[in-house]
Amino acid sequence: MTDRFPAWVVYTGANAPGWGGRHSSSGFCRSASARGFREPASVEISMLYVILDPCVEYAAEMMVFVARHGLEPICVFTQAGLYGAFKGYWSDRIGVPVRDEYLMPEWPSMEALGAQIRRDHPGEIHGIIPWDEMSTFTGALLSQAMGLDWNPPEVMRCFRNKFAMKDALRRSGGVRINQSRVVEDLEQVREFQEVLGKWPVVVKPTEGAGSRGVVFAQNLQELSQAAIDVFHATQASGEGQVLLEEFLEGPEFVVNGITDGAGELLATDVWLYDKRDFGSRRNLYVHTEKISTTDPRWGLLDDYATQVVRALGLRRAPVHMEVKLDDQGPCLVEVGARFAGGNQPRLSSELHGRSLFELAACHYLSDTPLRYEDVNYHNYDSRQARIVSGVQLDGIEVIHAVYGVNEVSQLPSFYDFGFTRPVGAPCPATVDLLTKAYEVYLIHEDPEVLERDSQLVREWLQYEGAPLT
Repeated sequence: MTDRFPAWVVYTGANAPGWGGRHSSSGFCRSASARGFREPASVEISMLYVILDPCVEYAAEMMVFVARHGLEPICVFTQAGLYGAFKGYWSDRIGVPVRDEYLMPEWPSMEALGAQIRRDHPGEIHGIIPWDEMSTFTGALLSQAMGLDWNPPEVMRCFRNKFAMKDALRRSGGVRINQSRVVEDLEQVREFQEVLGKWPVVVKPTEGAGSRGVVFAQNLQELSQAAIDVFHATQASGEGQVLLEEFLEGPEFVVNGITDGAGELLATDVWLYDKRDFGSRRNLYVHTEKISTTDPRWGLLDDYATQVVRALGLRRAPVHMEVKLDDQGPCLVEVGARFAGGNQPRLSSELHGRSLFELAACHYLSDTPLRYEDVNYHNYDSRQARIVSGVQLDGIEVIHAVYGVNEVSQLPSFYDFGFTRPVGAPCPATVDLLTKAYEVYLIHEDPEVLERDSQLVREWLQYEGAPLT
């Protein structure tokens, strides 16, 4: 495979090792008022790349992998708080030398920041890794300012604005898309529903993630109130508009993958959401189950996801796409130019026996083509996997005890905890993705074992505490 990846890396598909040791160089943030240079901790390294806000394990695993192949990061932070988190925790946890650090708010413009990085580091910079939802558009602006070969801002703008994304797909033709409209007043709200002619209607902000602010309105009163609530939320945040969408029937799937320099998508894993209504709280996550490549739905979803990616022009980035599948076929819910949340890429890496973070890092930083052999679908299909999501019906002000952790960890299919809420913390009532009570990962060859263990997780894993008042 050495002929396929750039000279600085031989991708073997091996998982990244544990976090490296601490480095002693203290360094400091580069800004308009503070200039410094950190020498590598060991050998001299001349090959560089830019990474934005490396303060989560997704980014950390890519940094560890790339460092093993001779590239040093230039870290750019979009907020002072993220820079503080990196210096206070992530820098030592990751344990790789950092060539330089820049704090974006200290610069008058993206062009000024990009020009300064180029002046400070006139040699070759291999690329940029804007790895999360909030950094993709910023990364496109910085890439353009530095003359790097990544996605332009006009492409990435579609991935940050849900209406712009679907509007671009409608104009491209050939990709099935549901009806949607940005509304500015209640008259437009009523007009959209009258034209649509059915319920429910989906109300959401044009920007955001984690199902935050998404409402499935069943009547005009609910629809109007939801639109007002989303309007006030967007006004308070200063971002987004009120978006109405046609509700799609059928099961909802996730298609995850990676795009290469030519914009071709390699679908790495597909998952099925199990979402249920709990009284007035609708569409809450219960569990997420892996779909094998032998499932006939895989091919339909893979083909549709490929059409969407090509139409949007995305390249050299991960893809996280949510798709409904009904009698007419697949139809897009949303798509992001990023990894999936909830540790799906970590579980998929375990199933393939190959790190998807490492594979993504290669394609962020090079134009090499993707192939099916870059992952291991035989391994992926050999086991079942499920993400069990906790639903807390009544909020808890302070957790006094957590029950079932030891019992759950002994289950035959237990792989890991995504998270549980600790004693002393609150546990809000579950209303969306961000207010799950817990997350547990199960992997096993036998689907019956997986189903039984999933039920036991819900039976055993419980919180006790004073209810919210």
